Amino acid sequence: FFFRQSQAGTHDWKKGYISRIRYRMAIMKSCIAMLLAVMIIPSAVPCAIKGDIEYVVHLTIDGLRPETVEKNLDQLPTLRKMIEKGASTHNARAEWLETQTTPTHWSMYTSLAIEQHGYSKDEDIGGVYPKSEYKESIFDLVEGNGLRACMFAGKDKFAIFQRSLPMSYYNYISKRDQVADIFINEMKEDPCHYSFVHLIHPDAAGHKYKGAATILNGKVMYDEAVKQADKYLGDIIDFVENTVPFQGRTLIIASSDHGFADVGNHAKTEDIQNYKIPFYVMGPCVAQGADLYDLNKSTRQDPGDGLPHSYEGCQPIRNRDAASLAADALGVTASSGALSDMNATLYLGQEECGGSCPLHDVCSNTPPANTTTTIPPVSVAPPASCKNKRESCSSNTDCCGGLKCHRRKNICKRKKN
Repeated sequence: FFFRQSQAGTHDWKKGYISRIRYRMAIMKSCIAMLLAVMIIPSAVPCAIKGDIEYVVHLTIDGLRPETVEKNLDQLPTLRKMIEKGASTHNARAEWLETQTTPTHWSMYTSLAIEQHGYSKDEDIGGVYPKSEYKESIFDLVEGNGLRACMFAGKDKFAIFQRSLPMSYYNYISKRDQVADIFINEMKEDPCHYSFVHLIHPDAAGHKYKGAATILNGKVMYDEAVKQADKYLGDIIDFVENTVPFQGRTLIIASSDHGFADVGNHAKTEDIQNYKIPFYVMGPCVAQGADLYDLNKSTRQDPGDGLPHSYEGCQPIRNRDAASLAADALGVTASSGALSDMNATLYLGQEECGGSCPLHDVCSNTPPANTTTTIPPVSVAPPASCKNKRESCSSNTDCCGGLKCHRRKNICKRKKN
């Protein structure tokens, strides 16, 4: 370094020397900081959401299968809107270990596989399920950050969630057609930052009519139930889109816990009609009309018709991605469990709304997760229609849900409680 001594003498020379040293040290610190930033984050992609999201509405349409949506899309205006105005896929996956409601909802709240959170029974086992088992849930994160988490449940066995998870509001709504109205009334009175809403219409119809293909009076009853669910989903979305403060500040996530087989129910985990489900996202910062697999090529892989049965390697989009997505949208962070893994979230396609997340590419150099050989749906043809009350029958399987075949009279009668 070369310094010129001032005419004022030694004191001014020292003063100038020190100021120059401080200047150069400041420059060096800036360079080191930039170098460390490059070393620590070699590649970065936008986070799912870093915009003005203040509310998340997470809906499960219980038992919804994609092929029914595709077949009836012109009669499902709300789901069609979510496809056209948001990002979606009709080839997401339920949990491979169980295609049952309660275990898969634990996965949707924690982003953990059933084997990881350990709750495998499709029932309320009583008591409180300990946090040591599930680590952290979206409800823990929302409530822990001083926000309000709410559950609008369509089945009484969801009481296990009320007892085990922190939430500001819980309501088991036995009359399924009141769910949307009760949700809207609660949001008007005391808004929930995270709302879980349970629409059970497809699942209820599938069980009642013993499959998703049963025809009654010329109509596929399961399809009719999907149309009902679409209507109530529409009521919720219309409210959110046209009401302050939710307008323009709400992310809507809709998926399913499992599909439903043409004949029977959803218990067979290897049946593609049971494990193949839809996943929809709509709201600010979401690319319109986009395919979620196209947006997440570095962390997700479309499994085709396969059923990935491991959690190593490149994964499909699963319904349990909803918890990570909701946490990311609300800006609540996790300290443990699957929700703390940044690779668990989904990118939704609007870079101007994105932050910078150090997601690494897990799919380019990693083989897909192991898959089972796809077993086609049961080939037994469903009955053309089920028999109504007082119609002739030869066995209980001939009668519609809630009826049984009278042994002597051979007519369908109401089951006795």
